[in-house]
Amino acid sequence: MSRKLTWVKEAFSHEVSILQNEQAIGGMHRDWFGQDVEAHLNETHLRFDVTGFLVHSVNVHDLNADNQIIGQIEFSFGKRAELNLSSGGSYLWKRHNVLMREWDMIRETADGAPEKELINYDLTRRFFEDHGDIIVNENALTPTTEVIILTGLFIRNYFQRRRRRLAGVAAAGAAVR
Repeated sequence: MSRKLTWVKEAFSHEVSILQNEQAIGGMHRDWFGQDVEAHLNETHLRFDVTGFLVHSVNVHDLNADNQIIGQIEFSFGKRAELNLSSGGSYLWKRHNVLMREWDMIRETADGAPEKELINYDLTRRFFEDHGDIIVNENALTPTTEVIILTGLFIRNYFQRRRRRLAGVAAAGAAVR
């Protein structure tokens, strides 16, 4: 059995809305000039604290628990990321294609091998807004499912922002020549 959520990001917006049965149940917000992102889903309220200049690391803070760090996102070479929770869980972010139209959050076993897809995301429409679905595997629910859902969406948006920045730098360099 699975639960279906929908996510929407308007063009040029720094807001993402998360819906279930067309009712807003969560969202993400990033200030125009900041890198940090605040996110909420149901009763979970997080802050993704992005640090670093060229190589970023991200601490995940629980705003319901006095801003306590509950996990960290580690980025690897290419388009890989891993969420390591203080509670001991480890989750791998995996994209299915170069365009990032589909991606997953996968639980890893103690030996680091992928165990089971927990959450699947996709981008179903792209015109003046990004719009997609989030499918949550109800059989694999954990107490931190909301954290994992928000993290998977955060990582995809992080890579999209980084891709746009690099395209802007490349376009500016080509214009100078």
